[in-house]
Parts: sequence; structure tokens; C-alpha cells
Amino acid sequence: SNKIFKIKKGIPRFCPEENYSETFGFQWNLFDKVQLDSFSNEDLSHNRFWAETDWDPKELDALNVLEVGSGAGRFTEVFLKSTKANLYSIDYSSAVEANLNNNYKYCSRLFLSQASIYEMPFDDCSFERIFCLGVLQHTPNFENSVKSLIRKLKINGEVVVDFYPS
Repeated sequence: SNKIFKIKKGIPRFCPEENYSETFGFQWNLFDKVQLDSFSNEDLSHNRFWAETDWDPKELDALNVLEVGSGAGRFTEVFLKSTKANLYSIDYSSAVEANLNNNYKYCSRLFLSQASIYEMPFDDCSFERIFCLGVLQHTPNFENSVKSLIRKLKINGEVVVDFYPS
């Protein structure tokens, strides 16, 4: 079946704009720079990202990597600043707009869209690496969320998630 999706502010929207994550979008568009290392002149996001993933940035340069739940782009910034890889990044909320504003200088390697973790606009088995940090506890179904991530992963790929219990 053919579906029609909007492009708003240069970002494809593969989900209803009004959804359970609206307050996150409001929050991240209002406080768009709070968690950015480039704004705080700290390395908190950088250190957290590389400690949690345990990835070598140089080994990622030729890969297409997926970020699920970008928020305002704190880990988007870390990833794109530290690698030469392409990053496909989604968020269910309008926070993708803050992410684009914050990381526009990387737009040749940043492919943003607003989409649900359950209906991502990518073929299965598309990514060698996927990260989803601080997101899963906010989704309606934790198990289905993890399964959705795994479906997008190539064989021998790696998914890194973190979450806090709700």
C-alpha cells in the first residue's frame, strides 16, 4: 500500500505528529542545548557514549549507524563529531527539530526522521551498529521495542541500549 508522509522543516515524518511523546518534543525544543557538550563545555555526553558503547570511533567510519531516540541530539553530536560515519537518527517526538538545529553542520552525514521505534523507515538488517540510550523506559512495550531494534540489525551487528527501570 502506498502511504504519503509529510516533510516538515526538512525532516520526513513517518508517524503522527501528535503522539504520546509530545511532551518530550516540547521539552527538547525548549531546552535544546542543555545536554550538549558543545554548549556546556563539558565531556559528559562524550564520555558516557563511548564508555557505554565501548566502540572504537575509527572502526565506525565506513558504517551506517542507527540512533533511536535522539532527543535534541546530545549523542548525535558526540557520534558525528568523533567519526566520519553516516548516522540515521530517529525520534518519535518533534525533538528531531532541535537535533537538526544542533547538528546541522553535520547534515551531509546526518539523516533525521520522526518515526516510531515500532515502524522505522528502514529495511530490516540494514545497520552494523545501533544505539538507543535513555529511551526504552519511555516506550509502551519494552520487549517489542528491543525486538524492533534487533530487526534493523545486520548479522554480526551490535545494539547498545541503556535504560532505567520504570
